[in-house]
Amino acid sequence: RALLGIDLPAPAPVVWQGGLWSRAKQALGDATGWKGLAYGAIMLPFGVLTFTATVVLWTVAWSLATLPAWAWAGDEIPTFRVGGTTYDLTGWATAGAAGFACLLGLVLVAVLPRAIHGLAMGDGELIRALLTAGDREVLEQRVSELEVSREASVESSAGELRRIERDLHDGAQQRLVSLAMNLGMAKERLRDSDDARVREMVDGAHDEAKQAIAELRDLVRGIHPAVLTDRGLDAAVSALVARCPVPVTLHSDLPRRLPAAVEATAYFVVAEALTNVAKHSRARSALVRLAERASPDGARLVVEVHDDGVGGATEGAGGGLRGLRDRVTGVQGRLRIASPDGGPTVVIVELPCGS
Repeated sequence: RALLGIDLPAPAPVVWQGGLWSRAKQALGDATGWKGLAYGAIMLPFGVLTFTATVVLWTVAWSLATLPAWAWAGDEIPTFRVGGTTYDLTGWATAGAAGFACLLGLVLVAVLPRAIHGLAMGDGELIRALLTAGDREVLEQRVSELEVSREASVESSAGELRRIERDLHDGAQQRLVSLAMNLGMAKERLRDSDDARVREMVDGAHDEAKQAIAELRDLVRGIHPAVLTDRGLDAAVSALVARCPVPVTLHSDLPRRLPAAVEATAYFVVAEALTNVAKHSRARSALVRLAERASPDGARLVVEVHDDGVGGATEGAGGGLRGLRDRVTGVQGRLRIASPDGGPTVVIVELPCGS
């Protein structure tokens, strides 16, 4: 990188998983490792060639180029010993031969740097082809980094929503409850008062406080319901089903708590789907099914919402179903909607939930 100006991306590090046998299979299937072996096999003869050009030919070139100086000085002519045989340049000591040898040496001195640079660049190309991440690997690594970044962003957003929910629940909601209680006590004390106007004002303030509490609870539930954090997806969806004006049957088969972002996404999927059932479908009944299923990509949470309504649900711009798709895509999930005219409507969501 410093000498040749070649900047090559490093291959992704190997993350070893499982026991010895699993690691052995992982090593045998590691394309980067096999390419490293190929590079080593190619570099054995290539390295000999590079060494010869760099050391042996370079020495010979300078010896030939300086041969007239050796002859003029009357000093010992350089000798070379290769494979048990000694070679010398004594026969080149005549003026004509020395001049030719000097010319040949100067040509080699001029040519060898470019040849050595070409060999070095060839080594760089071998490294690029065999030891660095290819375009596909770089793309896969980038996609992996983006997935990790997106997961971190989703988790951070979910954590921030939980914090807002706690602040509203423990702060503003508690104060409104206290205000409603005080107004209720004032209302009781004024029950026998002759001032009807005061009683009317207190009654109105009490009703407004209760309405504000109800709206705040709906807001908190829409941000992130406390029951979802405390008791999990099963209990939170049970609460949604209980509040739905359309009779809903819930089938839940969840053996464990799931990641917070997955539970939150599944909850809001069911909430939006049941809202559509109640407002638009004219359905007589609905079914919600929660199940964790294995897949080649790992465990997935499958959420299904069925209703026997009139169908015709579409993903209009800015609509609830479009918002559902955006939310599901944010956690790398899949959303399928089937809602032909005349019904029924089926919403199926698959969310990755780890191993």
